Amino acid sequence: MKMEILNSIDSYYETELMFKTIALILLSCAAIFDIRSKKIPVSFPFVQILLSFIYCLYQLSAERANINDLLLSLFPGVLLIIICFISRQGLGLGDGLMALSLGPVMGMTDMMLAIFIGFCFSAIASVILLAMHRVNGKSTLAFIPFLTAGLGVMSFAFN
Repeated sequence: MKMEILNSIDSYYETELMFKTIALILLSCAAIFDIRSKKIPVSFPFVQILLSFIYCLYQLSAERANINDLLLSLFPGVLLIIICFISRQGLGLGDGLMALSLGPVMGMTDMMLAIFIGFCFSAIASVILLAMHRVNGKSTLAFIPFLTAGLGVMSFAFN
């Protein structure tokens, strides 16, 4: 009995790690597009939404999460989308959609912390670029690379 439980726990964590790794790879690819063109193809959030949907079904079928937790995990993405509209695209809609689609896989707490870390990295990079006179106050920076870095820090430093 103990061995079955341990095997199911190992299997669960391996599956969770696989979903998170795929999500990070997708986010990294979106970051490359965001750096190059300051836009991401709609296919990246769409594929991530499909991945998150499959992950949600897995979580619910394994009884590892309830529907309230999964709905709550959408909050960070919704928050970024609201910021996008309030700031008149100061933060891109693609950034918010990627965060929204990553929420179920990463969880609300991890996404909130990753977004915070991403904002901190973005602020540091902005100050450095302004000090070096590479950008001016009206320049824009791609946020998905900073979100990727924040999620990377979250995934490896805090788990």
